[in-house]
Amino acid sequence: MKQFELPYFGKINVENITEEQGYLNIDFQDRTIILMWFAEVEIDEKYFENAKTFLADLDKFDENNRIFIQKEFSNSQDKTVLEYLEFHLEELSEEFSEIISESTLESEKIQKLLYALKLKSIAFHDDDIVADYVLDEEISDEILAIFINKNGDKNIAWES
Repeated sequence: MKQFELPYFGKINVENITEEQGYLNIDFQDRTIILMWFAEVEIDEKYFENAKTFLADLDKFDENNRIFIQKEFSNSQDKTVLEYLEFHLEELSEEFSEIISESTLESEKIQKLLYALKLKSIAFHDDDIVADYVLDEEISDEILAIFINKNGDKNIAWES
């Protein structure tokens, strides 16, 4: 029986995740984010070490993800982040007027949306730890999901 100790979750028995450990609301940067546990028994020590590192310093975890999002924003091969932001600008600009007000150039508006992304949840799956970023979940259910494998490699996807 594998047991690990993680910040927020406490002791985790991977064969018997409690209901409280499966879905936790925690305070982060003056708002609530969700921690979700979906990982199965076959996860290894390195996975838990990553989870422990991320949860022990959520500010650094968030900062590193934001750096990754900004890098992906400039990625000429994969335009996921740019297309996500353009969608919100084109389809929901009135709803996001508070964020993009006083900007006249589209590039400025997109930059403001980029910096307005907020961490919504962290989900622990079998192979990946997934951090979901949103602009405002009351306006849009569209998500930028960062998938982090046990080696620390990251991929990004636009989900809804």
